[in-house]
Amino acid sequence: MIHSQSLHSFFSADGASQAAVLENPLLEEMALDAKGDHFVVIPVAEVNKVSMNAIRYAKVLNGEIVAVHILLKPSDRVGLECRWKMQNMDIPLIFLESPYGSLIGPLMAYVDGIRRCHKECVVTVVLPVLIGLKRRHRFLHNQRAGLIEKAFKSKEGVVTIRVPFSLTDASCKGGCTL
Repeated sequence: MIHSQSLHSFFSADGASQAAVLENPLLEEMALDAKGDHFVVIPVAEVNKVSMNAIRYAKVLNGEIVAVHILLKPSDRVGLECRWKMQNMDIPLIFLESPYGSLIGPLMAYVDGIRRCHKECVVTVVLPVLIGLKRRHRFLHNQRAGLIEKAFKSKEGVVTIRVPFSLTDASCKGGCTL
């Protein structure tokens, strides 16, 4: 879990900026939990039930948790930042800029930065995934999760986990809005 003192000393990789009340210190300033050197990184495309489900799961894991959003359009930042603050999240949202539209490059650079500064740590990338009502819907969703898994497959000290959110869950009875 993130301690209150570490909220102000959270980290930023090259090209990253932070939301909410966080400043923009360097990765070297980040203090890891004494329980173990473990970071949890959650790529968040939008603030919705799918990402909130992944965040709930990530909180079960020991370690420092951070959500990251790959910023493809700078105009999207304000809206997402506002929706994030409305959720009263106790974890920071970090924006990684991607001037060339790449999702994988900025995320890999960010995780590599964590590993470079904290060589003994394990980084778990928690991937929010949507399980559609019909089999054919699975081809439409979660393509990014597969790309991220492939990118980190050969990375030492990095683990990826898919956290599914099913549209058939009890929380969606009577209609589900993401």
